Amino acid sequence: MNIKFKFVVSIFFLMSAISLSNSVKSKEMKADGIAAVVGSHIILVSEVDLRVTELIAQLEQMKQPAMSFEKAQKTALNDIINEQLVYVQAKEMELSVSDDEVDSAIENMAVQNGMSSTDFEKAISSQGMDIGTYKKSIRKDLLKYKVMNLRVRGRVNISVDQARDFYNNQVRDVRQSAWFQGGHILLRIPKGARAIDVANLRKKAVDIIAEIKSGLSFENAAKEYSQDDATAPYGGHLGKRMPGDIPRILDSAFLNMERDEIAGPLRTSAGFHIIKLFDREDTGVKPFSEVQNIIISQLTQKEMERQQEIWLKELRRKIFISIRI
Repeated sequence: MNIKFKFVVSIFFLMSAISLSNSVKSKEMKADGIAAVVGSHIILVSEVDLRVTELIAQLEQMKQPAMSFEKAQKTALNDIINEQLVYVQAKEMELSVSDDEVDSAIENMAVQNGMSSTDFEKAISSQGMDIGTYKKSIRKDLLKYKVMNLRVRGRVNISVDQARDFYNNQVRDVRQSAWFQGGHILLRIPKGARAIDVANLRKKAVDIIAEIKSGLSFENAAKEYSQDDATAPYGGHLGKRMPGDIPRILDSAFLNMERDEIAGPLRTSAGFHIIKLFDREDTGVKPFSEVQNIIISQLTQKEMERQQEIWLKELRRKIFISIRI
């Protein structure tokens, strides 16, 4: 089975942890004992101390602010407990990781780092790490990956609309200072119109949009249907505008649109509007279509992490856990 696995922690972090372990002050390290009990599994203080050392090394490598020993110990213990919870689930689900899957993961990581598998293993060995220990770590990560895919992935479904909302929020500030060229088709709501009249007018706007999407040009539709005498003869063109020049509802809609996109019906005090963005000042922002998949991937990863935390909390309520340090 060819599983691609992202290389999250650099091997150099791990090696820094090994070299740092001898320099951690002894007064900060407790004598070995029981740190926690998860179900029938015992977590030793020495396990937690080793993980603290690795965490400190990672922070130093990433030039992050130092963490107090107490906080590092709490973080390390929490991580180990979560790993044990995942292992229990994997056992219940009868999941395992084969040697071939471990080798395939290492091969993929070697490619990502521009090395052959042989050179990658030599790089690990040259840093003083036992390849068997390294493979054991990879096996544990792959097992977690499998469990999360089966238990958590189904909870996550990022839609194109969610990605578009995220994109719009990111680019809005840039577009606020850029000109745009838009057009509109206005269907006025008569004074004293009844609810049924307003509903019929909105339906007419929807039908016009369908005509445009079926091939009728926006300009010809504006000339035929728009009741804005100032713009209808010119195909509905509003000219070059800056954000804030037109009614707020229309202004906000144009900020979120891509070139040649149609939106509506939008209701203002004047009536129902169908709008089109003809052009926008080049601000260096890539169109949504070019970054859609990247955004969906990022949002999926973020939501996976959130759902993972929720799932682990659910497990903690079901399994006996006793923390001793």
